[in-house]
Amino acid sequence: MSSQIPAPPAPHNGPSDWADAVHGNSFTNLQRLWQWTGYSKSVPSRTSPSTSFKPVAAGSLGGGGPVMIYVVAHGWAPGYRAVVEKNGGNLLWWGMQASAGGYWASDWAWSPVSAPLSPSFGISVGMLPSIVSWQPSSIVLAYSWIDESATGGSYSDKDEVYQSEAYTDINGIRLANALEEAIAAPFWSTPGSRLRLIGHSHGSKVATVAALTLQRRARRVAQLTILDAPESDTPLYGNGANLLGFYLELMEIADPSAGPDPGIVSGAFIDNYASYFGKGYAGSAKLQNVVEVALAPSQLYDRDDPGDQHTYAAAFYAGAAAGSRRQNEPLLGFAWPPPPSIHQPALNQGWPTGTNQKSQWSLQPGTSIRGTYCYTTEPLAVTRVSTQGNVSGNPASGLRFGSAGTWPAYSIFSGTYPNSLEGDGYGIAFDVYWTAPQPGDYLVVTAESPEEHEQEVLLVMDGVSAPQGMNPVAINIDVSGTVPFRIYYLAAAGNVKGQVVVSNFRLVCVSTAEGHLRAHRLERAAARAQALRSDLPPNRSIPPTTVIPVLNYPDVREAAEWLCRAFGFKERLRIADHRIQLTFGDGAVVAAEGERSSSGDRNHSVLVRVADADAHCDRARQAGAVIVNPPTDYPFGERQYTAEDPGGHRWTFSQTIADVDPASWGGELVE
Repeated sequence: MSSQIPAPPAPHNGPSDWADAVHGNSFTNLQRLWQWTGYSKSVPSRTSPSTSFKPVAAGSLGGGGPVMIYVVAHGWAPGYRAVVEKNGGNLLWWGMQASAGGYWASDWAWSPVSAPLSPSFGISVGMLPSIVSWQPSSIVLAYSWIDESATGGSYSDKDEVYQSEAYTDINGIRLANALEEAIAAPFWSTPGSRLRLIGHSHGSKVATVAALTLQRRARRVAQLTILDAPESDTPLYGNGANLLGFYLELMEIADPSAGPDPGIVSGAFIDNYASYFGKGYAGSAKLQNVVEVALAPSQLYDRDDPGDQHTYAAAFYAGAAAGSRRQNEPLLGFAWPPPPSIHQPALNQGWPTGTNQKSQWSLQPGTSIRGTYCYTTEPLAVTRVSTQGNVSGNPASGLRFGSAGTWPAYSIFSGTYPNSLEGDGYGIAFDVYWTAPQPGDYLVVTAESPEEHEQEVLLVMDGVSAPQGMNPVAINIDVSGTVPFRIYYLAAAGNVKGQVVVSNFRLVCVSTAEGHLRAHRLERAAARAQALRSDLPPNRSIPPTTVIPVLNYPDVREAAEWLCRAFGFKERLRIADHRIQLTFGDGAVVAAEGERSSSGDRNHSVLVRVADADAHCDRARQAGAVIVNPPTDYPFGERQYTAEDPGGHRWTFSQTIADVDPASWGGELVE
C-alpha cells in the first residue's frame, strides 16, 4: 500500500506543532480493519504477529447466519513515531515492521501478559486468541490507527498525548464506515448476531465514536467495552482526555438489569474498566447503566510505571472469562452482560485474599474506588475574532467553510470563548456536517495549550475517511479565561463543491462530587502565577509581574492619584513626571504621559517581560509583526524592543539584564 493522501501543507499562521501533529492518510477505511486468524494460540512476545492476521474484503463478514463479531482498537502508541515515519506512514498495528526495539505496541492483544512484582500473576493468552478460545465461532477483528496515535516520547511524556487524542474522532468514524463496508447486510437483521466493540486508552474513544455513529445509522451495537479511557486528572489537564461522558450521553445504553440478552435493539450494553487513568461515568440516569469495574493494578506493578498499570485493564479483560471460570468465580469479561443478581453497576477489585491469581477475579459490588466524573454540556457563546478565505455564517447559527480558491488556500475561523477559572469547563463540543467530502479535504482545530499558551492541534479530520452526515465532536481544552481557538478547512485541489458546517457550540463540563477538579484548577493557576513571578530575574526598576498594561494620560500624577483613590491601586515607582508604576495585588499597570488619541490606537500599549528579547523579536518578525524599535539595552536594566500587531496595537517586550536601583537613573521607589 502506498500513501494515498499526503499531509496538508501548514498554513502560514499555523501552530508550531503542525508538522508533528497533522499527518497524511495511507489507508482506506477498510484497509485498517483486519481479521485475527491465529485461532486460540498466542504470539510470543517480541515476535511479529503479522502472519496471524488477514485483510477483510467488503461484504465478507457475518452473512452466513448468527455470529458474534468482536472488534479491538488499540490506543496511544508512545515511542512509535520514528517507526511510523520510517515506513512513510504506511504502517499497521500488527505489521512486521511495526516494532520499536523488538516490541509491538499494545501487544496484549496477541501475547501473554505477566506482572514482574507478582510472579503468580499471568495471562497466558492474548486478548484476540482469548476471545476465539471462549467463542470459537466468533469473528475477531483488529483496527489499526498506529500511524496517527504514535508519538515520539514515552508514557511519561504527557505533553505529546494530545497528538494521539486529535485523531480519535475521525478514527471512530472510519471504524464505523469500515464495519458497514465489511459486514454483510443480513448480519444487521439476523437474530442472534452481535457486534461488540472493545477499545483501550484512546482506542476506547475510537470504539465509542464508532458505536455512536453506528447507532445513529440504525445499526445495532450489542456491547461497548471501555478499557481504561484516559479521563483522570493528568490527561484532562494535558488536553489528552477522551471526554467519553459526552458521547455516552448521546448513546442508547441498555439497562444491565435486563439480563444477559436484553434484546433492546437500540441499546448497547456498556462496561467500563478503570486501572490507571480511567474514571467512572456519572451524570444522567442513562450513565448509571454503565457497569463500572475499578481495578487496582498497583498491587501488581511498580507504582511509578504508568505503562503497565494502564494496560492492566486490557490484560485483565483478556483473561477475565477463562480466569473467573477456572477459579469458580462469577463469569467476567467476554461472558458479560452479567446477570443482575450477581453484578451491580459498580464493582471493585479488592484483592480480598492478597495478590494472587485467584484474587483478581473476585470483584466486590460497591462504590467505584477510582471515583466518578460527571459530564454535562451548556450552550457556548463564541466570539468571532477574524476569518480568512471562504468562511460564512456565524458561530451562533453555524460556520460554513468552503474552498478558498487556488490550492492550498485555507479557510480559517479564529475565535474565542469564555471559560471561568472557577467553573468546570474542560472542553468544547460542536457538530460537524461534511458535504461531499473528497480525498485531500482536511479540517483541523487548534486551541491554546494549558501550559505554553500556544495554539496546538487538537482535532484532525479528513475527507478521504468519508464522514457522513452530522458528527458530534468534543475536544479537551483545559484553559481558563478567554480561550482562543481556530478552525482550518482546506479543500482538496479542484474541490469547489465540498463544504463543512460547524455549529452548535457547547462547553463540556466535567465535575466531581467533592469538587477536587475545580480546586486543583485553582491551585495550578496560583502555582503557575507564582512560578512565572519566581522565574523573572529580579530588577527593582520594573514590577515583578509578566504582563503590564501601559495607559496614557495627559497628567500622569493626577491620573495615578485617581487610580489609587478610585480603583485601589498603589504607587510603586515614580519616574519624574512622565511615568508612574502602580500595583494591585500581584498585578501592575503603568501610567505614562501621552495625549489622548481620538482613534484610541495610541491611548495604551502593553509591556511583556520575556526571557530573551532577541529571540522573541525574531519570532515576532517572522510572524509578520512590524518592529517599531529593535532590541536595545536601557540604563534601568532592561533590554527592550517594540512591535506593532496587525490591529495597530503597540507591544514592548522586555528582558531583564540587571537588577538596577531606580535611584541610579532618576527613579523614586515608593514601596
